[in-house]
Amino acid sequence: TFACACFADSAGAAPTASPAPSPAALKSAPCRIGQSHAAATCGTLTVFEDRAARSGRTIDIGFIDIQAKHPSHRAIAFNPGGPGAAATDNAADFADATTGALATLRDTYDLLLVDNRGTGKSAPQNCDFAPAAHPELYFKQLWPDALVRSCRDQLAAHADLSLYTTSIAADDLDDVRAALGYPKLVLFGGSYGTAFYLDFARRHPDSVESVFLEGVGPPHFFIIPLPMARGAQAAIEHLEAACRSDRTCSAHFPHFSEHFAAVVRRFDAAPVAFAVRNSVTHRLQRVALSKEVFAETIRHTMYFPGAAAFIPVTIERAYRGDYTPLGEMASQMSQLFSDLQADGLNLSVTCAEDIPFISDADVARDSAGTFEGDARVRAQQRACTLWNVNPAPASFVEPVRSDAPILMVSGGDDPATPPEYARAALPYLPNARIMLVPGASHDSDLPPCVDAAMVKFVRARSAAGLELNRCAATYRRPKFVALAYDEPAPGENGAQSARFKRILGLVLQGRIDRSQLTPKYSKQTPDAVWRGLAADLAGLGALQAVVFKGKSSARKGRVYTYLMRFARGNVTAAFTIDSSNRIAVIDLEGS
Repeated sequence: TFACACFADSAGAAPTASPAPSPAALKSAPCRIGQSHAAATCGTLTVFEDRAARSGRTIDIGFIDIQAKHPSHRAIAFNPGGPGAAATDNAADFADATTGALATLRDTYDLLLVDNRGTGKSAPQNCDFAPAAHPELYFKQLWPDALVRSCRDQLAAHADLSLYTTSIAADDLDDVRAALGYPKLVLFGGSYGTAFYLDFARRHPDSVESVFLEGVGPPHFFIIPLPMARGAQAAIEHLEAACRSDRTCSAHFPHFSEHFAAVVRRFDAAPVAFAVRNSVTHRLQRVALSKEVFAETIRHTMYFPGAAAFIPVTIERAYRGDYTPLGEMASQMSQLFSDLQADGLNLSVTCAEDIPFISDADVARDSAGTFEGDARVRAQQRACTLWNVNPAPASFVEPVRSDAPILMVSGGDDPATPPEYARAALPYLPNARIMLVPGASHDSDLPPCVDAAMVKFVRARSAAGLELNRCAATYRRPKFVALAYDEPAPGENGAQSARFKRILGLVLQGRIDRSQLTPKYSKQTPDAVWRGLAADLAGLGALQAVVFKGKSSARKGRVYTYLMRFARGNVTAAFTIDSSNRIAVIDLEGS
């Protein structure tokens, strides 16, 4: 789930789609996906890189098509956003899911995961702009100049970077649809995936059954990164208000708003220097954190409500002169987003479809009165000057008009795609409705009623009659974190904390069989939970400290909540642990 973008360059921006390649270009075979070994078709479709010329270099578009339990020759196509995220990365999670909208709809719908050109299995344009060994680079610039130049030169040696854009990728997807024999697709997109599917609906209206969008960014309204400063400002103001109304947060951080403003002023004046631990060498290293990276760290952290709960304590520590937690947060967010998307493709798209349409007057208007100011947009303009791709035609940023049934879901505290973006699209979409979820962010764990609404919408092929407002009232923000990791928790139970650390360590080392445990996290199957839990926590590095937060009663016993500090990240976990060392995961959030 990531920021949204838009359209194609002159080679792929014709009002009508370019013709499909011959069926002989399809290569596929049966495959099994996930721990559940779900039946699927895996393959590639070979297309011309330059679709307009229909000659020259070709690329393979990778896909995984997970079969329905009762096939009806209908499919839901998913795009996770970015731009730069790969759809096929979600295959195992979708295949193993036992609850949620897609698990329910898989009764009769196939799940089609197609990697846009430049991502995943489709000629990926990967760059590492946040190398773990060099925090001095990515603490200074969001797109370090030297790394941008180097990666562009490497990619341009075997690809025309101006041909990796939204509209061209939309035509690729329609080719895959036709090659697999689907008459129409249900389109399910998040963040940039919403812009991608709105453009697909504009270019291929006869290929669309219905459209479900989360975190809506229509191409005509959300020009990356122009509105992000205002979105981040609204989100931090909502976070400040939530802190004031929360007993724990207001008691520990009564001056959160004032202290946040003071920290922002420090970064406005100059980069702030402090020591961080290099995650590769494990040695302390002095770095200077710039305003652009600080502001993006806060904005990105607010994508994830569980991580945003750490912002007040992190800002308080920074206000008092301890920037270590902020440095850890900056490192985590920079590397997280670099890992989740093909950063080269992200620049190929946004430098063609967004940056050319941003004027100095736009920047001054949209950054005024925001904590981020013009830092992000100027940083991206600088990177796009180095990336140097052809601009998209101005027609791309015209409003998308579509008669397709569309359901749009927006989080009230989304710093990337706030609700007004969906409202801006609504006048041009006569069969669309909006579901607003107050308090939800860009990557929130939405309430089950959103899944229920999606199921009803897809099956009915209409948003009419859905109880959207009743569902929106069920979302609850995660609890704020009031403790820093080196502070003792009231009533700390050292023996219980040590026991939990020992048990978790044995699980991650594979010395306790996960079949002995009883996970109930994320509504997934036990195997998927422990596979994902072990991978996620192992990726954070060595477990360094556990602080016991407290315990409470649960239906099956006592719930123990801990703050866990790893070499590269922080996690809040709530577990039940019985006398037989059986662990049930109740909740897990992290940054």
